[in-house]
Order: sequence, then C-alpha cells, then structure tokens
Amino acid sequence: TNAPNARARTSMFNIVTAAPNEAVIVSGFRGQRVVIGGCASVFWCVETHDRLYLDLMTLSIKSVEAETAKGVRISLSSTAQIKIMSGDGNKIDYDKVKLAATHFLGKKRAEIQDAVHRTMEGHQRQVIGTLTVEELYKDRASFSERVKELVDPDLLGMGFQLVSYTVTEVDDREGYITALGATQTASVKREAEEGKAKNESQARIIVAKAKAEAQIAEAEAKRASSVRANEFAASEAESMRDLQMKQQGFQKEVNEATAKAEAAIRIETAIQNQKVVKQQTMQKVEEAEVMLQVTEREMERAKAEAEGASGAKLIEQKNNAESRRVAAEAEAYEKQQL
Repeated sequence: TNAPNARARTSMFNIVTAAPNEAVIVSGFRGQRVVIGGCASVFWCVETHDRLYLDLMTLSIKSVEAETAKGVRISLSSTAQIKIMSGDGNKIDYDKVKLAATHFLGKKRAEIQDAVHRTMEGHQRQVIGTLTVEELYKDRASFSERVKELVDPDLLGMGFQLVSYTVTEVDDREGYITALGATQTASVKREAEEGKAKNESQARIIVAKAKAEAQIAEAEAKRASSVRANEFAASEAESMRDLQMKQQGFQKEVNEATAKAEAAIRIETAIQNQKVVKQQTMQKVEEAEVMLQVTEREMERAKAEAEGASGAKLIEQKNNAESRRVAAEAEAYEKQQL
C-alpha cells in the first residue's frame, strides 16, 4: 500500500541541475530559490524554473558617425567583456543573481546581449561627445576609464559587471584622423629626430664628461700613487737610516768589545811571554849550572882517567917485563932439558 503512495509522491516533482557557469532560478509556492552548480526539486504545476548563464559575454560595440566635442564625426569600435555578478569566486552573491533575473529571466542570450550592448553603446557615444578627436587619438586609456565610470552604475543596476573594456579602432570618413595621424607621425618623427640629436649630443657630452672625469681620476690616481710612492720611499729611507744607525751602533759595540778582547788578549799574551822568557832564562841558568857541574865532573873524570892511565901503563910495562922474564926462564929451562 505504501509503495504506490511513495511512487505518487516522488512523481509529483522533477529534479533540475545547474552547471557551475549557470544559475537555475526556481519560483513557486515555496518562494524563489537560486541554484548554481547544484540541483533542486521543482513541483509540478505550482513551481517553475528558468536559467541564467553566468559566463562571460563578449560584445563588439561600434559607434558610427558619433560627434565629438568639436563637431568632427568619427566611428569608434571597442570590445567589452560582461558577466552577471554572481560573486568573487569564493562566495556566491545570490542577491545580484536575483537582480539580474528580475530584468532578464526568461529572455534569450541574444536578447540579453542586445540590451547590454545598447547601454554600452549609448554611454560610449556620450563620452565621445565630451572629447576632441586629438584627445581620443592620443589617450585611449583615459577614454576607456571615462566610459567605465559612466556605464558601471547602469550595469550594476541590471545585475551585471564590466570585466574589461578596450578601444579597438577610431576612424572617420573625412580623413581627419588620417591627417592627424600624418601630423602626429611627422611630429613624432621630428621629435624622434630631435630626441635622437639631443640624445646623441647628450651622449657626446656624457662621453666627453666621462673621458674628462676619467682623465682627472687617472691624474688624481697617478698623483695619489706618486704621493704614496714618495711617502713609501721616504718611509723606506727613514727605515734604512734607522737600520743603518742601529747597525752602526751594534757594530760600534762589537768593535769596542772586540778591541777590549784583543787588548786583553795582547796583555795576557805579554804576561805569558814574560813568564815564558823568565822561565827560559831560569832554565838557561839552570842549564849553565848543570853544564858547569858537568864540566867540573868531566874535569875530575879526566884527571882520574889521566891518573889511571899512567898507573895502568906502569902496570902494563911491569907485566910486559915479567912476561919476558918468564919467557926467558922458560926458554932457558927448555934448553937445559935438551
């Protein structure tokens, strides 16, 4: 029993889905609901739904034969990027979407673009009427800013926002802009030539100034280098002088010490020589005394030897005589035996 009732309850509404770049507006007995990037239920007969596209719309806006401040008629083309104000990407602004739905819900995309295009073209033409051709030609950015200032309140009132606006072309049938362009071109060329000449002149001046400054700097550097070299030479000479003076002082001390040492050596040598001479003299005296003693002893020995030789000779003569006597006696005895 419950199954047929459940099927009846579920078949009383439809499920609708919305992509991230579109809004589904559900209206009916439950009020108005906006669904972006989600889904919603729509009851039959008592609720309805429509879609609003939230993606960018690119509009080509052309103001033909628009009159400038000085009465010159021009044609101006621009490109605008417009979208429904649905939030800043982090938070969805449902009130802005509902505001856009109030004006454009149920309309085709082309109808919405046409309505916004008319608003844009009207403000574009209005701003053209406040400026001269020269101002438009020279400063398109300023023109774009003034158009944005005028069109933003109207677009906000419709739930839209102007994402970008760019002037693409400015032209006229009378050749005014062409002449202005030629004049501007000639002026630019003249200014370019003047600028080039001025720049070249300034470059030459800068180069000459740089060379002069370089020469001055070089001279200053040379002078400073010469001063430093002289200071170094003076310092070196002073250092050498101090060194030589110290060396001379050291040498003087060495010479004095050497002289003292040599004098002490000479004195000691003289003393030693005196001692040697004295010793030698004493030795000679002693030698003389010894020689004297030797001479005396020699004389005594010679005397004794002389006396001994004389006695020996007498003994020898006596012995010889005795020998002859014995020999004579022996010979005599032999003869007696015969």
